[in-house]
Amino acid sequence: MWSELRAVTVVGLLSLGVSCGRSVDAESGAQQSGLPWMNTSLTAEQRADLLIPQMTLEQKVQQISNDTRPAEKDENRPPGCEFTQIARHIQGIPELAIPTVRMINGGTGVRGGSCLPEPVATAVPSTPASAATFNPELNRQLGEVLGAEARSVGHQVMLAPGMNLHRHPFGGRNYEYQSEDPYLSGVMATEQIKGIQAHGIHANAKHFAANEQESQRRQMATVVPPRALHELYLLPFEMSVRDAQPASIMCAFPEINGVSACSNEDLLKTTLRERWGFQGYVMSDRRAVHDVAPSIKAGVDWELSHITPLHYSLEPQRGQRGNPGSEGIRAALDAGTITVGDIDQMLRRRYVQMFKFGHFDTDFDALYGSPVDFVAHAAVARELAEQGIVLLKNEQGFLPLEPKEIRSIALIGAEWFAGQAKLPPRSIRADNVGVVAPFTVSPQEGLEHVLITLGSPATVTYDSAGGTGKKEDRERAIELARKSDVVIVMVGDNPHELCDRETLSLPVIPPADPNFCAYDELEEGEYVLQRPERGEGTQQEMLMAELSADPEVAKKTVVVLKTEGMVLMPWLDKVPALVEAWYPGQSDGLAVANILFGLRNPSGKLPMTFGNSEREAAHETTAQFPGLWVGPPHWLATPSNSNEPGGDPSPTLEGQKRFSAQYSEGLQVGYRWYEANNVKPVFPFGFGLSYTTFAYADLSVQTVAGPQGQNVLNVSYRITNTGTRQGAEASQVYLTLPPEAGQPSKRLVGFQKVDLMPGESRQVTVTVDESAANHPLSYWVPEKDVPEPGWGRGEWRTAPGSYTVHVGTSSAETPLQQAVSVAAGVPRR
Repeated sequence: MWSELRAVTVVGLLSLGVSCGRSVDAESGAQQSGLPWMNTSLTAEQRADLLIPQMTLEQKVQQISNDTRPAEKDENRPPGCEFTQIARHIQGIPELAIPTVRMINGGTGVRGGSCLPEPVATAVPSTPASAATFNPELNRQLGEVLGAEARSVGHQVMLAPGMNLHRHPFGGRNYEYQSEDPYLSGVMATEQIKGIQAHGIHANAKHFAANEQESQRRQMATVVPPRALHELYLLPFEMSVRDAQPASIMCAFPEINGVSACSNEDLLKTTLRERWGFQGYVMSDRRAVHDVAPSIKAGVDWELSHITPLHYSLEPQRGQRGNPGSEGIRAALDAGTITVGDIDQMLRRRYVQMFKFGHFDTDFDALYGSPVDFVAHAAVARELAEQGIVLLKNEQGFLPLEPKEIRSIALIGAEWFAGQAKLPPRSIRADNVGVVAPFTVSPQEGLEHVLITLGSPATVTYDSAGGTGKKEDRERAIELARKSDVVIVMVGDNPHELCDRETLSLPVIPPADPNFCAYDELEEGEYVLQRPERGEGTQQEMLMAELSADPEVAKKTVVVLKTEGMVLMPWLDKVPALVEAWYPGQSDGLAVANILFGLRNPSGKLPMTFGNSEREAAHETTAQFPGLWVGPPHWLATPSNSNEPGGDPSPTLEGQKRFSAQYSEGLQVGYRWYEANNVKPVFPFGFGLSYTTFAYADLSVQTVAGPQGQNVLNVSYRITNTGTRQGAEASQVYLTLPPEAGQPSKRLVGFQKVDLMPGESRQVTVTVDESAANHPLSYWVPEKDVPEPGWGRGEWRTAPGSYTVHVGTSSAETPLQQAVSVAAGVPRR
């Protein structure tokens, strides 16, 4: 509860008698004779080059794959793994002063570490909430919170941030990803990486790439046009590599245009290392290495293994069995498909980053239990929650609520959303759990606190009718609503890893089966949406019943969404106010209450479009999502009919199946599709209301030459707070390219958030630089006549001609526009 700070902190965990499995004392290691790589006056590269030749082959092999032994069997348990089922570390080699390396999850709060008790950690909001702030500096502070807390529990690698796009709203892990727009995603993820790495922690940007769904992702074959790959799905990663230099990147499960991501030379060699200049190491997703030798040759440096293999190659001509971890590596060495030199390169790329970040010179085991400033971190988490909340509807100024006019408030909704703080869920199961937070603020606690602060004697009564759907519970909630002055209904969704959302309607909460996957059955060659047992009703049915039972109840109701993105809202026209709060994290109750009562003016903007139906845009057909049968994976023998949709769906090796999602929409993803097809969404990308009003004026665009001769647009405009309240406005700059570029719509190329007092004006300048990592003036041109797949080859090209600059409050509302002439740029790889 809010008033209780957990007694068990990271320091308190030490009293449990936890053994951290100390692998090396850095100071004593530095003083050992014969270890010249511990000389800190040398460069990271020099130190790595001194270390690797001193290692035996057995030591080298052990160092490129994490320990896969299960923790539940005492005789096989890795050192220090009394608390977890799977080790998330590579054991160190004390005699060489090589430290144990541990990784930890953490995009929405530090959790799931390696062989140590679950840490107490700040529960920050879900990632779309962070993106909805349109505040890069605040996202850097988020990264600093994550980096500091990972360090405090002795972990060197954070498996974050997630950087895949919201290609469609069904994505089971969209709550871990920023946005449907690659530029917004890239800006926010870049700042988070900078914050994480400021504390000496390796950020691990994931999942690289084309990993936009959970349904069958381990057997997925994505088919993506090269332009869409470079201009959309790879762009956030490119921005982060060029602007933040993440220490590591995680290659994903899917095939990309016929080749697995973790053995894809177009992806890992041509694009990542050669074109972008990536200097870090590549880690595979767990069990994502299908072919050991091709993955190593393509550039994978660390195989994130599992206890058991998942559809590994057994082709005898490859000369090795694709078993997990070090066994497969040894087999490949014996077969001659990889060399010791390949292994040395793998180690060098990781060790250089470890030396750069001080991992060889810091005893991370000794850091376990370091003090954490949970008070300061809580302030960042709450600021993220409040700035990320989006006001979507506010008829006749229903919000902010006026405490002097309220005696009673009915708070209605399932326990997950209205009865407790909504934290981002943990992977695998649909459940309202995330990190072990030091405290949480429930919605009722937050409302009551704000009412006391405002001197109001109003009462808050909570009813969980939304969690059952039973008629008697629904009637009780309706009666409570009738006799209350204000009704606050909180509803939400329940996505999780490995499963996409079953519907865009508000689901059953708790779900009938927390492990249920929506697309689990095959009918006539296609996966079809399966509905689990619903009990007596969904949240959608509950909400419609409440709002239809009495028009007077509907008139005094505000709905608070706690979702990862869009939901269908057939009840929208019945309520005067709607708020999207995402998964607000530990300060849920206080952040939402502050917005509802106007102690904070909402300033969040939607990082994705809220569409009209379950089948439109990039999820219009089943071929686009979830996909169609195309036969077994490319690394297995292929039957004659394997490339035909609806062909032989018989299981391949070990019962695994191959599925393909067609990214046939090309560049028409998110707001680009709605604009290109002249379809009005329910709420457009970038939309968000305020309790005040803003006016835009005086647009001026100057075209100048940059220091390398590149085109630079200096976009300047004035924003005025024309209302009566202080407020912040996230203005957005979009650009329409000439017809030669073949773009379906305008694209986001800049934004800036300003806080203004009533009547205050400010001149805003946004620079759009052709040479920036997001290539704002350019489009991708694939190289012709290259061997298949070859999509990694090509260049960024700036077309000469007339460009239109659009400035406004959302992708659909840009009152300022100006055409400018841009010269042809120099093609860039």
